Order: sequence, then structure tokens, then C-alpha cells
Amino acid sequence: MSDVSVDIIKNRSGEAPDLPSGANLSGVSTAATLQVTNLNPTHINASGVTTATTFSGSFKSTSTPTLGLGVTINSSGVNISGVATAGIVSATTLYGDGSNLTGVAMSIAPISYNPDVNDSIVSQGTGIGITFTELIKAGSGNVTLSIATNAGAAGTTVENFGVGSSVTINQNRITIDTTADLTEGETYHLSYPSGSFTNTGGDVSYVGTAYTFGAVKYAFELWAWGSNSYGLLGQNDRIKRSSPVQIPGTTWNKVAGGWNHNIATKTDGTLWGLGGENYVGELGQNNRTKYSSPVQIPGTTWTSVGTGYYLSRALKTNGTLWSWGYNVQGSVGVNNEIKYSSPVQVPGTTWADTVPFFGKWASAATKTDGTLWVWGENQYGALGQNNRTSYSSPVQIPGTTWGTDLEHKVAGGGVQGSHAAWIKTDGTLWVWAWNSQGQLCQNNTTSYSSPVQVPGTTWKSTSSMGYAGAATKTDGTLWTFGMNEYGQLGHNNRTQRSSPTQIPGTTWDICSSSGIHGSKVTKTDGTLWAWGRNESGNLGLNNKTSYSSPVQVPGNWSLNGMSATGPNDPFTLAKRRV
Repeated sequence: MSDVSVDIIKNRSGEAPDLPSGANLSGVSTAATLQVTNLNPTHINASGVTTATTFSGSFKSTSTPTLGLGVTINSSGVNISGVATAGIVSATTLYGDGSNLTGVAMSIAPISYNPDVNDSIVSQGTGIGITFTELIKAGSGNVTLSIATNAGAAGTTVENFGVGSSVTINQNRITIDTTADLTEGETYHLSYPSGSFTNTGGDVSYVGTAYTFGAVKYAFELWAWGSNSYGLLGQNDRIKRSSPVQIPGTTWNKVAGGWNHNIATKTDGTLWGLGGENYVGELGQNNRTKYSSPVQIPGTTWTSVGTGYYLSRALKTNGTLWSWGYNVQGSVGVNNEIKYSSPVQVPGTTWADTVPFFGKWASAATKTDGTLWVWGENQYGALGQNNRTSYSSPVQIPGTTWGTDLEHKVAGGGVQGSHAAWIKTDGTLWVWAWNSQGQLCQNNTTSYSSPVQVPGTTWKSTSSMGYAGAATKTDGTLWTFGMNEYGQLGHNNRTQRSSPTQIPGTTWDICSSSGIHGSKVTKTDGTLWAWGRNESGNLGLNNKTSYSSPVQVPGNWSLNGMSATGPNDPFTLAKRRV
């Protein structure tokens, strides 16, 4: 038989015919349904049946209908010995055993993102990740979290997450947990590369994605206590307080306490002098009038702030850095020693952050590329240049991992010149300058004029003032070091330490202030603890009793935002999240 009529491919009574050898089916290529009992692949030319909507039947190579002997399925179609059927894989429905076919018509697509694209209310610990349409497993590459540039592209890398190691996969969901805190109000770029995840068969890869999101910008109440000789507590008086009192307002953001003055920003970008002596105009009012309540410094784009001895610094959102006040040995950073009572710009437009308190007459700030720049008085090597030369313009300390978010990562300052403690982005702690009481944690009292490392790679926060300091690690432990004349190291004794010594507990969070007069440290439950010298009520315990081990300050301080100074007149500024 050479030809078979279309009408009898499926007979009128509904029975599928048994086609004889030699049947030519080339003319039925567009049949809606091709249903036969047997096609003998050795004798039947079926090259024209490849576009049938459904194919029902069997390719007969023995007495039992089967799809197996002499059958090859590949990217070109279905090849069967004696039968030309290229293109059968494009049929709408394919009947047969598909147990060895994986990934057919499959794609891996996200169902939901956390955070959502362009989300602006993301906070720490929200379980960053993606939920997919399919069960997935690790592919290759790194998920990358970066600071977003103004154009929305990836800028400075915050952290990389290896998809085969530090990314958690649970069925169809992946999560990453950042070890670095999300900076309030910062915009982040999150990149999932192509091939980072596949289906469980491993033959279909996720095509990848990248997008930006914003970290929540918190607002804070601001509270103060301790010495108030210069109106530092912002209460419009000079009365000391041994318990916290609130400075008016609920939208405070970044705070820096100086030697005899304080400055702070609000969430609307305004900058305020909170009170102080204003000896050379450090409150930025273009005068030398003393203030005991907040006064605004012109402008609405201020971000971070820093102070020193009658000295102030602040950044704007456009990356410019401004400085004013006492300009001893060039501490304002504008290549002269002229005193300024209102802000003047330090050269550059890529500044990222400045240090809340760095030194008596020394200044520091980082740039967006992670570099660290210092200037001012350098009697004890506070500028980290391996010399004692003062600089009236910024000079760089080698390295590019000094960070762009310095809150709680940097400590410095002392009665004599300065010393510094600095946590890099890799979790290492570096110290330099004056070391008379072992405050540099080198197990000696040798001063260093360039950075030296304190052992460990999991340091989280640090603070110090004068002769003593403290630091926490990511495991929740707290360590103190240096002078201990008043029990300010919190070990229930008066023993000086030149290496870090642990205070009991594993739920310590942020070192808010530490130094010659004492320490204040928060725990992960939001409680605040204080100890040390307390002659001005600066511990906030409603008394003037000194303590050599931690005592809780009443209230919940929301885990974040402490700034305290001395050594002349010890006082404390504390932020409490609204």
C-alpha cells in the first residue's frame, strides 16, 4: 500500500486502524489528532506528522507496542530508526514516558522579594531573600550587598554571600543574614547573579536580578544627664542632672558630644548646636554667645556630625565636609589656623562620614572609597602617619577598608592629644597614638604613631575617652581595657588592664561611651548599663555613687545611639528610638 486516505487515519466508528507496512503518511502533517494503533518504524514514512496537536498510538518495533527500541530524543527532535519525525517535540501534547526528561519548558521565577524592590522601610534582621516558583538548590557565584550610587548602580561592597556557603536555602526560599548593620536611611544595591540558583535537577538556572532598597531612617528622642556647667544638657539652665531628662523634639538623628559643647542632626536634615560654652564659635552661630538650649545651624542637608575640643565637623548629603571652631594646628582642615564661628568647607566632594569624637585637636573622616583621612594636632601620633607632625589639611592613612558608616565603630580622644580605636569593615580592630595606661590593648604602655591591630576579627563596636575603653564582639561579648582607677573597666576591682578583659555576659550590643569617668553599654534587649566614676551623676542612676561593675539605667534605650563625653565635665547624651 502506497497511500492511506486521511479519512481512515481514525475510522468513523472510533476505532484506531492498524496500518499495514508501506503506508505513506506524509500528507497528514496538519491533522488535529493523529490516532493509530500501530506505526511500523521500519516500513512507514511518518515524516509529515510532526505538527499534530496530539499524537496517540505507538511506534511498533516488536509485537508489543513500545517507545524505546531505536528511539533517540535530542535537540533536533525525535529520531526513530526508519521513521523521519524531526520536530515532534513541538507538539502541544506529547504522550509517552517522560520520566527522564527534566526541565522541559521550566523557568525559575521569584514569587516575592524581601525586601521589595525600592522598599524604604527595611530594618536589620528582616531575613533578606527571595521566594521562587520552583524548588531550588545552590548554583555558583556570590550574592552581593553594596551601597547604591546616586544612579542606582552598585557602589562600595558591604558584604558578599557565597551561594554554596553563606546563603540559606529552604525548599523554594533563600535567605541571607548580614553581619554588618544596615545604615539608617542608606540606599542599598542587592545583586543575585545569573546561575546563582538552579532547579533541583540542576539543568535550569535562575536568570538573576539586581535592584535597590532603602534602610529605614529612624527618629529618636534625645536624653541627657550629668554635668551641665555650660548648658550641655539642653535644658535652658546650668543645673546638673543625675537622671535622664529629655531635650525637646522627637526627630533627632546623629549626635556628637564635644569637650564643652554638643551638636546633632534631625531627620529633616537640619543641624543643631545643643548647648555649650561656644568659646570660639564651635556652635556655628557666627558668634561666641553661650547657649543652654538647641540653636539651629543654617542648612537642611546635613547628615553626620563630629566634635573635638571647641571644634565641630558635619557632612552634607552632597558629599561635602564642613568644619568650624578652634583651629589649633589646623584642626579645621582648611590649611590655616584661623578660628571659625560658622562652617567652612574642607576640600572634596566624596566624603562619606566623620567621627563623632576623635581627639582634642585632631579630626578624621572617610571617603566613599573607604579611605581614611586625618588632620590637626599630632603630638602623640594621633594622625597615624608614623610621625609627630601636625597637618592643617587632610592626609591619608593607608588602606581602603576603614568604612563609610562610623557610628559606634570609632573611638578616640584623650586629655593629652589623642588616641584612636577603629573597627574596619572586615571586623578587625586597629589602635594607635597615646598609650600611657595600656588603652591600646597591646599588653604594654608603648605609644604608637601608626595603626596596630588588636587580636580578633569579630569586633562590632568600640568607644573610649581618655585612658580607658571598651569594645563588643559580634558574639555579644564585652571587653574593656586601660585605666581602672575608678572601676571604669567594670570588673569589680581597680586593676589596670593593657589587654582586653571580658565582662561577663553574651548579650552586650553597643559600646556607647567609655573612658576616664566610666562606661555606658546597651544590651540586645534594649537595656542600658553604666559603671565607673559618678561624681556628677553622669551614670544616670539618680545618685552620685561610683560603681565598679555594671548597673542598669532605668528605661529602654532601643539598642542604638549613645554619645557621651568628658573628661572635663562628664555628661551623657542618649538617643531613644521613637
